Formats: sequence, C-alpha cells, structure tokens
Amino acid sequence: MNKLTAVLLASLVCFAGCKKSHGGDADSKSELGAKHGGTPTSREGQMYMLGMKLAQAAMVNGRVDPDVVDRTFHAASVIADITLKAKLEPLPALTHKSVDDGAAALHYLLAGEGKVLARDIETQFGPTASAMYELALKINMLPTLYVDDPKDTMADTIAEVLTRLGKSTKLDAELAPLIAKLKARAPITDVDDTALALNKSLPVAIATLYEKDDKK
Repeated sequence: MNKLTAVLLASLVCFAGCKKSHGGDADSKSELGAKHGGTPTSREGQMYMLGMKLAQAAMVNGRVDPDVVDRTFHAASVIADITLKAKLEPLPALTHKSVDDGAAALHYLLAGEGKVLARDIETQFGPTASAMYELALKINMLPTLYVDDPKDTMADTIAEVLTRLGKSTKLDAELAPLIAKLKARAPITDVDDTALALNKSLPVAIATLYEKDDKK
C-alpha cells in the first residue's frame, strides 16, 4: 500500500470511526448536526462533506478494495442527489496504470465533474458553500500534489489557495498550521497527517460557524 492509499484510506476509516464513537440511535437528535458528531445540517457543512467524499473516492480509485471506493462514491452521490438534485458522473474508467489513473482522477476533480459541481453549488447555495466544497477537494488532493522539495512551487500555490479559502470560509485559524507547513516544506508525512486531521476537525468548526441550533 503506497503513501497516498494509506493516508486517504485512513481518512475514510477515521471519519467513520469518529462518527460511530458518539453512539446513540442514528435517528436521534444527537446525530443531527456535526457539532454533536452527526450529519452536517448546514449547506456549508454538507458541501464540505460532498467534496471530501468525492475527492477521497477519486483519489483511491484503483488503489484499494473496490467496495471501499464504491461506498465512498455512493456517500458523495447521496449528498449530491439530496442537496443539489444532481447525479454524479461515474469515476474515470481504470487503466490500472498508477500514473494514468492518478492523472485521470485529478482531471475528474479539477476539470470534469468536480468543476461542474462547483458551479452548481455556487449557483444554488452561494460562494461560501462553494468554497467549502473546494476546500475539501484541495485538502484531500494534497497527498498527491505535495512534495517537500524547496524548489517545487506547487506547495506555495496550494498555500495561496488555502489562504484564500480560509478567508472566505472564516476558517483561517483552522487552516493556519497546514498553510505554515506547506510554506516551510515540512516533511510529507507531517503535511499528510495535518491534512488528514482536518477531515475530522473541520466539519465541527464549520458547524460551529454555520449550523443553527434547534429552538426549544
């Protein structure tokens, strides 16, 4: 199992485990709202989850058990169907050549279905929700895009994008450690671990900002 597969698969397992750890009936109020460990109720939180699931499915496609990919893509499809009334285009057909499949996954997210979704989200839910979706894509693409080479400028480009998204989503503080590590060309494992942790913490931070508590 290579680094990309290990990082993204761990993210999938972490999200599922973190959600289950809160216990309780799936239909109970404790499962409503990401602040309480449940399903996001704000459009901003839902669009982050859509981007996270879609990016994870695309980036591990052909690298892990197909059932894992199918379940993750299905999760993204359900969110897109319920919130946007959109049917996701299938993930790219596999060639079973790592480089080609990786490039196809990036194209799918940046220029294909991922780009179409970004436009739909902004049209239906506004720029903040669209920024949340883009943020999720970028974070979950990092294991592929980042290299800890001082001469490589991709890290600076990603840091600039995350800085812009942090301002537009009000998540500057949460993203600051990752941005600092990108600029410093921190070791790959350090950057990957920091990005992975955001998949757990950002839904809660987004909920704190954008979810409305039920009135008693």
